[in-house]
Amino acid sequence: MRVGIDSYSYHRLYGEVRPGEAPRSEEPWPPDPRPVVEHALQLGVDDLFLETCYLPPPGTLSVEPPASLRIGFSWGHPWPAGAHHGLDGGRSPAAEADLADWIAAAARHGHRLMRITLGSPASRGTEPASELIARLIDPVRRAADRAAAHGLTLAIENHGDLRAAELVEVIERVERPNLAVTLDNVNLIRVGDDMLDGVRRLAPWTALVQLKDHLPGDPTVVGGPVCTALGAGVAPLEAILDLLVAAGFDGPVCVELASLGPGRVDELELIERSVDWLRAHLPRAVV
Repeated sequence: MRVGIDSYSYHRLYGEVRPGEAPRSEEPWPPDPRPVVEHALQLGVDDLFLETCYLPPPGTLSVEPPASLRIGFSWGHPWPAGAHHGLDGGRSPAAEADLADWIAAAARHGHRLMRITLGSPASRGTEPASELIARLIDPVRRAADRAAAHGLTLAIENHGDLRAAELVEVIERVERPNLAVTLDNVNLIRVGDDMLDGVRRLAPWTALVQLKDHLPGDPTVVGGPVCTALGAGVAPLEAILDLLVAAGFDGPVCVELASLGPGRVDELELIERSVDWLRAHLPRAVV
């Protein structure tokens, strides 16, 4: 397995404040990947996934990946206001067009794996899951075919919109070999899945992991439970890694910080502690 960071960990630095978080007093970073790339290089991680909502438009984006760092993209977070909630639950041709533009950008920048979302908790609505799944099949199939033309795999995140079994159903019905899962362990409990049962179900499909630890509390609150450094919370992280190993997973495991709570937080320090935890606990390839 490889040590990585997802740039959502820096969301407050870019100016996004989730429900219940304390805003920073400093000016937010502009839409520029360089501060995140520099931090990732300082920490010596293997992979960095850049959230496209914190980047310039795909047609103008230019990132020179250093030889020591694999850079990929995470598409589909609904920020700033008015942005698409991933594929908007299959309701939006404009969301498909935006994803197509980012697929082309991802292909130009070399990483063969791209995280996408199909929706979000805010876009989920109250319709039966069967209706949402049925509407998603054709848009996801079209996206997978576009990605395949560029040699890309799309890893769909369980993004608080679908339960684990429902996400597997989408992938199985779409029937495209370049579809996989981005596993977010905390999003499992936000929609009512048991964390370890959900990991067990998704692990055979998983190509990318966004690993979170969290403090005790109701996981269904708006924004989700408060995140902390890996190893400092209550998530069964080592059991999660055991399940991934058993399923043969050997891809990137990325630090991701989501809701940070109302207190003063140093996210850079939390990221650094989390990278140290991954280095101490991830199975590594034997050379």
